[in-house]
Amino acid sequence: MDSTSQGYEWDNLRTGSCPLKAGAVLLAALALSALLLAASAAAAADIAPDWRVQVRNAACAAGPKVLLGEIADVRGPMPRDQWKELAARPLWPAPEKAGHQTALSRERLLTMLRFYLGDQADSFVLPSQLVVQRGGKAVDGAELARRCVDFLTARGAGLHGDLEITDLRVPDYVFLAHPGDQLNLVMSGPAHPGRNNVLYEVVSGEGKAARRFAASAFLNLWGPVACATRPINRLERLTPDMVGFKRKNMAYQENAWDGSGGPWRVARSVGTDQVITRDSIEPVPVIARGGKVNLVFEGTTIHLSVKAEALADAGIGQTVQVRNVQSNRKITGTVLDAETVLVR
Repeated sequence: MDSTSQGYEWDNLRTGSCPLKAGAVLLAALALSALLLAASAAAAADIAPDWRVQVRNAACAAGPKVLLGEIADVRGPMPRDQWKELAARPLWPAPEKAGHQTALSRERLLTMLRFYLGDQADSFVLPSQLVVQRGGKAVDGAELARRCVDFLTARGAGLHGDLEITDLRVPDYVFLAHPGDQLNLVMSGPAHPGRNNVLYEVVSGEGKAARRFAASAFLNLWGPVACATRPINRLERLTPDMVGFKRKNMAYQENAWDGSGGPWRVARSVGTDQVITRDSIEPVPVIARGGKVNLVFEGTTIHLSVKAEALADAGIGQTVQVRNVQSNRKITGTVLDAETVLVR
């Protein structure tokens, strides 16, 4: 080794800039960082388990103290023994008398849980408000919604089409005074497409209706609806080639014609693909305005028939004004058939 190279190596050692040592330090730092990240991930896993405690918005306390298991449920795979021990934790005093209630806001609830459970309460999922009743039974909003859907599904079984229940509006909760009370659903009429109103009725053990709570839901009913295949003019007779059926929500087509009956004519013009409603069609008249008919007079001792002209359209059983072609007198009678108007 020459003196120049030797001097260079001594300088590196003296200044601490040896390339080999710097690389080793860098590798060690990277390894340490990886270990720290792994440790942090493990610690995070310990801090954030895959279960959560969900506090209800309404609950009942059986004894003088509110128990955690009475106001909350565990979501996720918490060990059974751990939840059993946690659920039995006594918290704050329950309302003193049966049927009395206490309401706690989210902020107040968190404060109370921290006081009795410590930092563990910070991982709980809290409602905007918790109402606790002494004794009885609480039915939460999810259960009320499920019952409403089942009730309306059964009531709507006779509707023709595909039923879809949306926009449920139910109470957040309902308290029963006694666990033996029943909660029934009632409605004044049959289920129908559109907004349906129902009532939750609390019935006591003696069979008396104690309280009622209003609820509602929107029923979509999808099915074939008669639509015009081409523009149909007013007073034009409706024929099968003019009608096609398209899948539509009958909740918004309650007045749609179902395609039955007839013969029909169009009472007002209908455009292409427009829904044909019951009030846009009318029966084809048996007698048309300007048509010739027999005007029959029937009395106790007389039967007379004369020629007359119909002054309006009319169907069987309807009254129509006609003009006697011999005397020009206008007379009102009842249509018997396509050729006869009866006057008594």
